[in-house]
Amino acid sequence: MIKRTISVAVCDDEDNALDIICGSVKKVFSSQSIEVSPDSFKRADELLKAMQSKNYGLVFLDINMPGTDGITLGKRISAMKHKPDIVFISSNSNRVFETFVVQPFGFVRKENFFSDITGVITRYVAQMQKAEEPYLQFELKQHGSYVSVNAAALEYVECFKNMQILHISESEEKTVYSRMTVLEELLSSRDFIRIHKGYIVNCRFIKKFERNSVILTTGTELPVGRSKHDCALNAYLEYVHKNGISIIG
Repeated sequence: MIKRTISVAVCDDEDNALDIICGSVKKVFSSQSIEVSPDSFKRADELLKAMQSKNYGLVFLDINMPGTDGITLGKRISAMKHKPDIVFISSNSNRVFETFVVQPFGFVRKENFFSDITGVITRYVAQMQKAEEPYLQFELKQHGSYVSVNAAALEYVECFKNMQILHISESEEKTVYSRMTVLEELLSSRDFIRIHKGYIVNCRFIKKFERNSVILTTGTELPVGRSKHDCALNAYLEYVHKNGISIIG
């Protein structure tokens, strides 16, 4: 199974507000076909502590909180090495100008809450999809965790028994537990071709396509299955024609 995940945090000192914000965030992301489970915090120090061990992609901060308010919290978050996108929430629209120093992703007015939060999340998803288009995310069945892979840097996929080894640029390898047919379907739109029952290759790394093998730009030679040869070669020729690159041997 292949999923995209987004880590979301919400900080508001009121229980009722937390429930409403978290519920709305889940609902709007779900309408975008993305499932999220926001982490909720009632105090700034709780969120800051959590961020020491977890990277969030999107953080919703209520501006009007006792002690450390949302703007001060936002400044501290912005100074971190991993800076998430910040959305401020407030019943006082006049304070929007105070948030500019943090350069937030958005501002949600409580009097126009659902409309604003829908707009902010829709814009966030669109930006995320555009920025992360080359990235794929695979679910490791045995652990239920995720491994992210940059498709542009993925050289080839090798099947070994019931697992797939992802060979990535600069000698990096990652292992996933899926099916080659699933990965083939996922990768086909990204210029990957199936050359063998045990191999899926990124066309951009092919230097030569020979009768019984392909040679990659790294020097790696991979076998081409007899039953896969014609289909794989045609797909590769389409890639070459489209991009005007590489050499056919």
